[in-house]
Amino acid sequence: MEPVAARVRRRPVAGDTPPTVVEVASPETLVAMLQGDTRQVAGTGALESPPETAEPDTAEPDTAEPDTADLLVAADRLMSWVVARQAELVAALHTEVHTEVQDRVQDQGAARAGSRSGERVGAGLGFTLTAEELVPLLNLSTRAAHRLLDQSLRLVEDLPKTLQSLGAGMLTARQAQIILDEASTIPAQALAGFEDEVLASGAHLMAPRLKAKCKRVREKLHPESAVTRRRTATADRHVEVTPDQDGMAWLSAYLPAERACGIENRLTFMARALQNPQETRTLTQLKADVFGDLLTHRCDPTPGGAATHKTHKGTGASGTRANGTAAGETGAGETHAESAGLVDLASVLGVQPVVFVTVPVMTLLGGNEPAELEGFGPIDADTARKLAAHAKGFTRILTHPETGTVLSVGRDRYKVPKDLRRTVLVRDKTCRHPGCNRPGPACDLDHTIPWHQGGNTSYDNLAALCRKHHMLKSAGYWHYEQPEPGTLTATSLTGKTYTTLPQPPPF
Repeated sequence: MEPVAARVRRRPVAGDTPPTVVEVASPETLVAMLQGDTRQVAGTGALESPPETAEPDTAEPDTAEPDTADLLVAADRLMSWVVARQAELVAALHTEVHTEVQDRVQDQGAARAGSRSGERVGAGLGFTLTAEELVPLLNLSTRAAHRLLDQSLRLVEDLPKTLQSLGAGMLTARQAQIILDEASTIPAQALAGFEDEVLASGAHLMAPRLKAKCKRVREKLHPESAVTRRRTATADRHVEVTPDQDGMAWLSAYLPAERACGIENRLTFMARALQNPQETRTLTQLKADVFGDLLTHRCDPTPGGAATHKTHKGTGASGTRANGTAAGETGAGETHAESAGLVDLASVLGVQPVVFVTVPVMTLLGGNEPAELEGFGPIDADTARKLAAHAKGFTRILTHPETGTVLSVGRDRYKVPKDLRRTVLVRDKTCRHPGCNRPGPACDLDHTIPWHQGGNTSYDNLAALCRKHHMLKSAGYWHYEQPEPGTLTATSLTGKTYTTLPQPPPF
C-alpha cells in the first residue's frame, strides 16, 4: 500500500489569495517550522497531484517568513497528514493480523475466519483481534479502537479520494470525519458518486455547511428508502452511562427521534406542573429530578392494576396541590405520575440488581474517607453510608482502614468460593485485559494457569476476564502470566506484552 501524498497541499479557500509557504510545504518542512528551524522553509519542492475532484492551484506561493498564525495553520495541515497516515497504518495492521488468523485457521483445518475480502468491515475474528491490538498499543478504550479501525478501513477501502485529500492537506480531520459519518450507511455502489459530489466543493465549507451538504447528497444518492434505513438504525438503540466529575454521570439513550422528543416533551410538561412560588429548583433541575424519580422510585401494583407511588423525597411528581388535584394534571389525554403503571421490576422479574461499594471501616463509623462505587469511581462518605445502610441490593465489603487489605480468606478448590471470588473482584474491579473496563461482577474468574494444567483455584492464580477476553485466551490468541498476585502480563497475537497492576484501594 502506497502512503498518502508526501506533500501537504493547500486547502482551497475563497478568493484569489496566493498560497503561503506553509500551505505548500512537505510534512518534513512543516515539522521543521514548528520546531523553529526555518532553514527548510525555502525550496519546499513540487506539490503532489491533488485528487481529480479538486480544483488545481496554480498560484505561486508567498515566501514570507511564517508568523504565529501561519505556524498554527502548519500544525493543522500536519495533523491532517498524520490522521491519513494513521488510517493507512491501521489498515496495514489489520491486513497483518487477518493474514495471521487465516494461517492459524488453515493450519487447524477450519473453513474460514476473520473478515474476508469484500466482507463488510467490522465482521470477523480478524477485525476483533486487530481492535484488541490497538487498545493497549494506542491506549484506547475498546469502543474507540473499534471506531478507529472501522473508520480507517472505510477511508482506505471505500473513500480513497477522501483519504488522498486528507493526506494532501486539502481537508481537515474534522471535515473528513463528517464525510465518514455521513457515508457510514451508504451502500458500496453509491459511495463513489457521494464522494465525488461532496469533494467537488466540500473542502471550501465550514463543518456545519459541509454536514448539511453531505446529508443532502446522501439523501439524493442513497438507494434505500428512508423507511428501510430507519428500521436498520432502530436496531442499534441503546442506553449508556458515562461517568463525570464530582459524583455525577451522564445517562444517554439512542432512540427513534419521535420517542426521544416525546420523552423530552413529557419531562418538560411534568416539570412545569411542579413549578410554584415555593419551588426553588429551576426547570432544568426539575426535569432531571422527574426523570430520575420515574426510573428509580419503586411502585407496587395495586389489585386493580394501577400503581401506588411510594412516598420519597424527590420531585413530588405524584403529590397533590392544596386543592386536591394531581400535580401533573392538566386535562384529558395526559397521564399522571401515579398512574403511569410503574412497577417494582424485582417483583415482576424476580431479579435484584447488585452493586459493589467498597467502603472503609472508619467511613461507616462516621469518617470522611471516600468509598468506591463499582463501575463509576470514588463517591463521598455520606452517599456511601446511605447505600451501605439502606440498600439491600448492595454488597458491603469492609476493608482495613490503614492498609486497604480485604478482610477475607480463600480456599483451594476448582469452583471459586464466594468469599474468594469477592476478594478477587475487590482487587481487580474490572476485566484485567489491558484496556478493558468491563465491571468485575460481569466477568469470569479465569485460572491464569489452567486447572487442567495444574493451576490452583487461589488468589494468586485467579484474575477477572470478561467473556470475550476469556474466549480469546482459551483460543490461544492472547496469553497471560501472573508473576505476582494481581500482577497480570498479557501477550498479544503480534507478540506485544502489556503488564497491568491491580487498582489500589480508593482511600
